[in-house]
Amino acid sequence: MRRQIGRAPVVAAIALFAMGAVLTGRVAAQDTTPPADTAAIAVVELAPGVTAEVFAGAPSDRAPGQTLYLARFVFQPGADFSAHSHPGTVALGVAEGRFGWTLVAGTASVIRGAAGGATGPAEELTVPGTEVILEPGDAIYYEDDVVHTARGAGEEPAVVQGTLLLTTGEPLLMPSDMDMDMGSPVASPAS
Repeated sequence: MRRQIGRAPVVAAIALFAMGAVLTGRVAAQDTTPPADTAAIAVVELAPGVTAEVFAGAPSDRAPGQTLYLARFVFQPGADFSAHSHPGTVALGVAEGRFGWTLVAGTASVIRGAAGGATGPAEELTVPGTEVILEPGDAIYYEDDVVHTARGAGEEPAVVQGTLLLTTGEPLLMPSDMDMDMGSPVASPAS
């Protein structure tokens, strides 16, 4: 039986991504001296057995109004994250373990062996309920109209690296079964 997330872990996830917005301000200012209060990268539990770390967030001059994030997600075996979407383009690459990803709505593309330089052919996912199991080196990418779930699908933890080009100021993770206040400081990171 899959575990589902509640409101508190989702708010924690959004707060984690909001920390990326703080990094954005530091990068934009090109401050090479970190403040004395800078702590190690926080590991936030998104759901039981699912953690996230945001390593960087920076505004994009090539994509005005967008912020580029670099993150790592770890899914323990059998742990899952319920249906959600992101306000922009997401590319995920599996570094370790087996990663299950299920389409709820929209269209996503899978590239097997992307880490080895493969650029295709892409497997197009268009049928709701379609699950793919991604292995190390595989990648999946999709846009903001995609709603999906994710899980650890193997005997070992699944480690997934993510690059997310998301709309600045919008919630960075939107659970599909919740109505979040888009104006909330936690839900809307600073530009």
